[in-house]
Amino acid sequence: MRVPTMAVCVFDLDHTLVSSPLDLRGVGREMEALIRARGLAVPARELRWSAPELLSLVRREAPGLEPDVLAIPVAHERRAMQAATLEPFAIEAVAGMKALGFATAIWTNNDRVAADFVLSRFGLTPHLDLVVTRDDVVHLKPDPDGLRVVRGRWPEAEHIVMVGDSWVDGLAAQAGGVPFIAYRSDHDELARRGVRVAACIASLLDLPAALA
Repeated sequence: MRVPTMAVCVFDLDHTLVSSPLDLRGVGREMEALIRARGLAVPARELRWSAPELLSLVRREAPGLEPDVLAIPVAHERRAMQAATLEPFAIEAVAGMKALGFATAIWTNNDRVAADFVLSRFGLTPHLDLVVTRDDVVHLKPDPDGLRVVRGRWPEAEHIVMVGDSWVDGLAAQAGGVPFIAYRSDHDELARRGVRVAACIASLLDLPAALA
């Protein structure tokens, strides 16, 4: 494959490079219950509210609730990071992208503490050029704000690609104008959310072929 002069491969973390018991739907349900209990209306809609969307709602409509609402994902992340395991071929995939000439980055909705703990624990840190966490952005995925940080690091990048498992990864990539490679994703959910997929892979070892 031909790699552009400056190319960046951006990986999601949970359920992409590491497997953890972090239940994102459960986090969202707890956040929504707390928000409703505090008297803030959550608009009815067909698609469920994700945790990042609920946090954005709170920041916009009731910023005083943010510390209590944010404590929910923090608690879940602290428990999950202790039980995390490495996804098969995660190190090989990240190291392989670097060997092909890509800069490598993580973009996660987790905070810096959880991300750094997991990346260090599994030896991924030396293979990464940039780690973008919740603490580094204004808005969380599915907002593309993390790509602002990536482009700030590599303004000369000719090509950026996003690898992730979730619809929030896909929509963030889409909104930021970069192709999305879906790793072991729920394809029905991607379709419901209107995510356009450049390629689907069942193993991280398939990533170079997906980029060809």
